[in-house]
Amino acid sequence: MNETVRFGRIAGIPVGAHWSVLLMVLIISDVLATSALPELVPGHGAAAYWLTGVLTAIAFVASLLAHELAHALTARRFRLPVQRITLWMLGGVSVFGSEPKTPRAAFLIAGAGPAMSFVLGVLGGAAGIGLRSADAPDLLLSSVLWLAVMNVVLGLFNLLPGLPLDGGRVLRALLWHWYGDADRATAVASVAGRVVGGVAGAAGVLQLVTGDPGGFWLIAVGYVIVLAAIGEGAQARARRMTAGHLMRTAEATGSTSTPVDQFIGQVLGSQELVFPVVGPDGGVAGLVSVGQLAAVPPDNRSTTTLGAVLVPLQRIPVVGPRTPLAELRQLLPNAEDIAVVFDGPRLAGLITGYDLVRATDHELPNKH
Repeated sequence: MNETVRFGRIAGIPVGAHWSVLLMVLIISDVLATSALPELVPGHGAAAYWLTGVLTAIAFVASLLAHELAHALTARRFRLPVQRITLWMLGGVSVFGSEPKTPRAAFLIAGAGPAMSFVLGVLGGAAGIGLRSADAPDLLLSSVLWLAVMNVVLGLFNLLPGLPLDGGRVLRALLWHWYGDADRATAVASVAGRVVGGVAGAAGVLQLVTGDPGGFWLIAVGYVIVLAAIGEGAQARARRMTAGHLMRTAEATGSTSTPVDQFIGQVLGSQELVFPVVGPDGGVAGLVSVGQLAAVPPDNRSTTTLGAVLVPLQRIPVVGPRTPLAELRQLLPNAEDIAVVFDGPRLAGLITGYDLVRATDHELPNKH
């Protein structure tokens, strides 16, 4: 979620907001001014209700910021770089520069946000009791109590056990501790997130059927949860991938002594664009691409061998089947880059930068 407005820094952390925060403030203000407050404290004018509604909505946005700051400041205690906090219509996002190193760190970072919401709820309830004892204006009292209740609701909702919610990250931390594998834990928690999002969306549909327009909000929340859960699951699966998962086997292999026109006839109709070429000793001498074959003038193809046009193996990255995705990314930064995969002395296959793009195109930054 990219910010539209940068507010500045809090404790050195850049804080901004997406334009949709305005829409959230308007919706909350409207609900409070036209429905909730008139029912709770009747007898006031529209201007008083709207002023209270807008101020209460802004205070709720501030409580969302406090929730995200709790995540961010806890992350910094575990030496995680915090890139930014961005508020948007459905809450907030804290973006970290790296993953927590231990399940304990992940657990505490995830739990810090809901804990802050519960603290704000308790403080708001205590403030409400104090305002009632002091015979404070009823609109002020109602808005403070509404904020207290909403912070508790926010904390409880975020503890639902599915990514990307905080409860999903708590679940991931517990599974990480249990499995000893962070990516496996993420994959399981992402499935739980899809379930949670699906249930939220179904509840929203049910609300709409019963005539409650608030169902649109739940449907939107459910959709975002499902989408983010799918993305985080794909990211975890991608991190577990190796060259052996991503490589493609060589359908055809040429020899350094094979004439270009003969080899073109062999590979005609193949969907591959790059082919291994073996030398006299039977070892891989290099690679030849369709583009290199096509570049040989037709009159010269019968007298030009693959050995004359290939790219030597010395100029091509060589990896093993267990080479991890992170290392492959460094070796193949561009989609057209290519590496040869050897399983011991045997040619296992080829892998391109495009293969990496296809495997990781659902990756998301680490967010809370």
